[in-house]
Amino acid sequence: MSNAVWNAPSVNAPISAEVAVPGSKSQTNRALVLAALSNAPSSVSYPLISRDTLLMKVALQAFGIEISDSPNTWHIHPHPLHGADTIDCGLAGTVMRFLPLVAALAKGDTTFDGDA
Repeated sequence: MSNAVWNAPSVNAPISAEVAVPGSKSQTNRALVLAALSNAPSSVSYPLISRDTLLMKVALQAFGIEISDSPNTWHIHPHPLHGADTIDCGLAGTVMRFLPLVAALAKGDTTFDGDA
């Protein structure tokens, strides 16, 4: 066991910094669903790009929602919902919790699947 003492860094003047905080996959997925169900185009700025958010994006596109990318923004253009064949939920809880409700609003059948 070491008896070394760690001296915390300190400053003698105020610190000025700008820090980019990464997005939240849960908030990104919720924003995507809300935008998909809206009556007008929407944008999600600085979405967190993760497996879960990409699964949500692909699933909403399968329901007929148009989602396009530009740097740091996803643009969502809602359209009438149609059945989406099979939705891959992976292990994404927000996809599995929210999209069956979206499927209930769609015309046509949808099957949900996930990781084993």
